[in-house]
Amino acid sequence: MFKVAVIGCGARSLAYAKPLVDSGEVQIVACADPSWVHTKNMLDYAKIDEKTIRYYTDWQDLLDSEKELDGAVVATPNNLHHQPAIAVLKRKIPLALEKPLTTTMQDSEKILDVVRENRSQLVLGFVLRSAPFYQIIREQVDSGRIGRIISMQADELVMPGISSVITRSPWRRFAEQSGGSMMEKSSHDMDLMNWFAGGRPETVSSFGGSLLFRPNPTLPENCLDCPAQGTCLYYKKPQFSEAAGDAVLQNSLERDLDRCIYNIDKDVYDNQVVSIQYSNGILVNFTLAFNCIGERGGRNIHIIGSKGRIWGNIDSNQIGIHENLSNKTEHIAVPIVPGGHNGADNLHALNLVKMLKDSSCRPAQDAYAGYLSNAVCIAADLSIAEKRQIHFRYRANGYIDLV
Repeated sequence: MFKVAVIGCGARSLAYAKPLVDSGEVQIVACADPSWVHTKNMLDYAKIDEKTIRYYTDWQDLLDSEKELDGAVVATPNNLHHQPAIAVLKRKIPLALEKPLTTTMQDSEKILDVVRENRSQLVLGFVLRSAPFYQIIREQVDSGRIGRIISMQADELVMPGISSVITRSPWRRFAEQSGGSMMEKSSHDMDLMNWFAGGRPETVSSFGGSLLFRPNPTLPENCLDCPAQGTCLYYKKPQFSEAAGDAVLQNSLERDLDRCIYNIDKDVYDNQVVSIQYSNGILVNFTLAFNCIGERGGRNIHIIGSKGRIWGNIDSNQIGIHENLSNKTEHIAVPIVPGGHNGADNLHALNLVKMLKDSSCRPAQDAYAGYLSNAVCIAADLSIAEKRQIHFRYRANGYIDLV
């Protein structure tokens, strides 16, 4: 059994702990989190007997004490990723690091430096690359059926549950801690765009802001005091996506659940559009929008190629492909796989097992993929703040200056 530690036991740690334990090849021997409540929730979810683990309130104490670890998971809040990640990487043991890589270019480059220096094994939490929906799309694109990619249109239409998580969470609602809505919610999608495009992002332009959940002086601070509770989608417990497995995030809202989603203090955007131009000429438009319910909610993608198109909605479990020459459309059923992120969480977590078993294994969801996704997210927010296009200037080592 491989001995693994979990650093940061909030909601996202559940997506690693349970599949790792269920694999039968990993024993979680230690956990670090300031909150025993969060830690106990993770242990219960993964069916781990609390008597079999050593609990620390500080990750440094854990790493100082646990000398025989085979691997680690880091799932702390976003702005706290880099220090424990670097400490684990310097131990030269495999690391599963929740996305995003970090919240700044500088901290991301510090991780990259350590990865390159130590030839580290790291898998970043871009779970959607493992989702059957996107795996099939990638296979169809690679087969050449739609020819060369010309452009892509994608969006994430966020249900009330996750809209509530981002805007009410103790840390996600503050850009300094989460990196902002685009980074916290859609660094996945920026990675997918980079993955499909195959080229380097070169120019980013973005518009957005808090267009929906603005302060409303006619509403009270707390839901329990609100006369609109019968008609508000965000009264206490909003609706979560079952397919995405997002309901586990409800536990992260315990202390802020009854605070008005409009009046709670926050500085993250609830709507944003991003345009990207790649080095190979591919163009991308992406929309992030909160408060979306019903058909075609969730994630949508439409890829236009030189010979046809491919499209789909991740929750519909179906992909459409049209070939121009034959003028025929085919619909492909996507297998339904249990687990969060439409089955991707469980499949993704097993990348850590692969690295533990094979020292040469280095998943494609690596630190540099995280760096590129971060760069797009940061450039998008910078574009809004400075009302201009942001250009990527690549240094010889692949690091980026945003100009």
